[in-house]
This record gives sequence, C-alpha cells and structure tokens, in this order.
Amino acid sequence: MGRFFLIVAGIALILAFLLFFPIIVQSAFHYDMNDKKAGFSIRIFKIFPIVGGYVQTYPGGLAIHVSEKKAILIPYQNIDSERKKFSFIKTFRLIAFSLTTETGAEYLIPVSIAQIILRTVFMMKVGKSKNVDNNVWLTDGDVFRLSLHGVVYFNLFILIKNFIIFIKEKLAILWRKKDKKYTH
Repeated sequence: MGRFFLIVAGIALILAFLLFFPIIVQSAFHYDMNDKKAGFSIRIFKIFPIVGGYVQTYPGGLAIHVSEKKAILIPYQNIDSERKKFSFIKTFRLIAFSLTTETGAEYLIPVSIAQIILRTVFMMKVGKSKNVDNNVWLTDGDVFRLSLHGVVYFNLFILIKNFIIFIKEKLAILWRKKDKKYTH
C-alpha cells in the first residue's frame, strides 16, 4: 500500500509540475524601412530557438523566410482567414516589453504619439512600469527602424484550457448549424 501511494504521489507531482511550470518565450523583431525587411526570432528560455528569419513582401502577399531555401508564402487574401484560426495569443501572459524606434525628424511626431499609445496599452496589460520600456532615438536623415523585444510565459494548463474552450465554441457553432438544418 505504501509503495503504491508513493508511485501515485510521484506521478501526480510530476503531472502538476508539467502542467503548471511556466514556459518562458522570448521574441525579437526588427524592421528597417530602408531595407523593406523585417527580421524576427522566437526562443524558449532564451536558449532553444523555435523559429527565426525575416518577412518580405512580394507582389501577391507576404513571404516569411525561415531558412535560406524555405519560405512560407501568405497571399494577402488569406491573411484574414489565417487570423481566425485557433489563437494562441490568449494563452500568453506578458512579462516584459521593450520597443525602440530610431527615426528621422519627419516621423518624430507620429512615432512619439504611437509610442505613448503603445505604452498606455501595455501598462494596462502588464501593470508594472518597470516591465514596459520604450525609447525614441532621433537620427539624421530619412530613417525609420523599429526594434521590439517581448517576454511572455504560458503553461500547459492555460494552453489546454484555452484549447478546450476553442473546441467547445466550435462544437456549439456546429450544433447550431445542424439544429437550424433540421428545424427548417
């Protein structure tokens, strides 16, 4: 009886650890208007790379280059349908956010206003001013560069919970469609 209880308690402890252990994801994004490219990187625990590359436009949409020989093409008309799929954004909890904008004098006022709005939005999300950092660097010439660094966390419990909610909503929509078909 004691050995069985020890095994069950060990399994329960490992399962609780896996469900509630925070997984920290760090992302970096850099956009340069003059090069017309946007580079990005996503890592887990700052060590394990998930994906990285750059985004570039092509005549029919966006090309996400994830390696030298591989690119994911997303036509402009498919962007809205891609957005409506299961969203993992709700599962992430924001820890820190840093935005640095390097700009010339002609973009200074709109960039400053956008920085104020973004800082307000992320202050409402995070709640701590030390975790939200934004800077505007004034440079000479027609320059616009944007660098963003974000740190978020999630755990498997939050992910599973949001996935179950997503499935429940999809089943409710299917149920309503079938119900309307049989009542008419």
